[in-house]
Amino acid sequence: MFNKKILGYFIALLVFAVVVIILYLSFKQYGLWTLLYIPQAAIMLMCLYVFFPVLVYFAGYSKIKKMFVLSKPEEDIKRNYFTIIIPAHNEERVLPSLLASLESQVYLKDYYQVVVVADRCTDKTRQIAEIYGATCLNRSSPNTSNKQEALRYAILHFPFTPNFENGFVCIIDADCEAHPHFLQEINRHVAINKKVVAIQSFRYVKNMNESNITKLDAAAEALRNKIFCAPRKLVGASVFINGSGVVFKKPLFEKLLNISGNHLAEDKEWKAYLCERKTIVDYCAPARLGYEAVTDQKTFQKQRNRWISSHVAMLKKHAWKTFSQSILNLNVMQFDFFCSLMQVPRSLLLAFTLLFAALDFMYSPTSFLPHWAWIIMVFGLIFYGIFGFYLANAKPKDYLSVPYFLKLVSGIVKTTVVSFIGKGVSQWKPTRSNDA
Repeated sequence: MFNKKILGYFIALLVFAVVVIILYLSFKQYGLWTLLYIPQAAIMLMCLYVFFPVLVYFAGYSKIKKMFVLSKPEEDIKRNYFTIIIPAHNEERVLPSLLASLESQVYLKDYYQVVVVADRCTDKTRQIAEIYGATCLNRSSPNTSNKQEALRYAILHFPFTPNFENGFVCIIDADCEAHPHFLQEINRHVAINKKVVAIQSFRYVKNMNESNITKLDAAAEALRNKIFCAPRKLVGASVFINGSGVVFKKPLFEKLLNISGNHLAEDKEWKAYLCERKTIVDYCAPARLGYEAVTDQKTFQKQRNRWISSHVAMLKKHAWKTFSQSILNLNVMQFDFFCSLMQVPRSLLLAFTLLFAALDFMYSPTSFLPHWAWIIMVFGLIFYGIFGFYLANAKPKDYLSVPYFLKLVSGIVKTTVVSFIGKGVSQWKPTRSNDA
């Protein structure tokens, strides 16, 4: 332990020295152009972070493909107990589909229970939950609705029996729909991997064909699962938490709910906590969970405003701490999380790459990279997005939606800027309504 700590401090000092030397030599040779080269270096590193999992995906394609195949039922496998918690704020339209899918699970009903938290609802969410036989908790707190508080309310007010007290908790958003084998696959995963305490399931957009936005969202989700999660699973690394379809051992989940943090980004707060403690989030690819993506640009922008604001808030809160601890403690998991925090949205990354590429071709001293490097990054990001459509099993006509992302870039840029100057969304609001 002592030697490891010394090594961590030595590496930290070495990294600091290398950065200082590079900056010194750059200013000495290029002068103030270095101020333009720094963001370019960041863009290059972000592109490498995006492209590297693609290489792992193709290198391990045969093994990754097998990850997504449903398992054969096993009679003698141990059955675990699952409590499914559904935070719901005025979800009477989408909730029936989710509850029906949970009612249709092939997993034995004695081993799972469904709890709906009707969080300050003014519609028929509570009645619908009761119709489908789910336990419904009515949260009428004067505090503003948010997912973290709804989940905490469920843990505090729902009476867990001993079996379920020692089982797992699964969080599913109300707009989702679980594949009939969802719980069976999760159970098989934790039965085989007994040390696993956190699992992220496979997610996909169930209404992909509704609009250009849902097609783009489906492509992005396919990339998140098959390019970011599956390769990490292949090499034994921890995957990211998406907030819905995530499963925790109940004692760990209770610890996560006691974290004081940003209620816009409970999943990133959880991930920061787990990375610091080197707790791996495993990936269960056969456990499929579909969700309803927003269909119109106005609602999409509202959703992204919340997501980007939460990401920027987490960046400000955790970036330096995570980076420094990752080096001092030799914690690769924290460094990976730091890199994810530093990433800008893919559309914004492409926009910046195009900008610097154009500057390079107009006046070469504005860039420290050769022309061919910018060409590779630009076309790499374009084909990366198109590859997402392929992974989402898009039809040929669906690829016509690719250019539509240009209409969304300006809104994403605006949201990112206002979030960095402290004017972004500061509290949770439901995506599909205007109420608080």
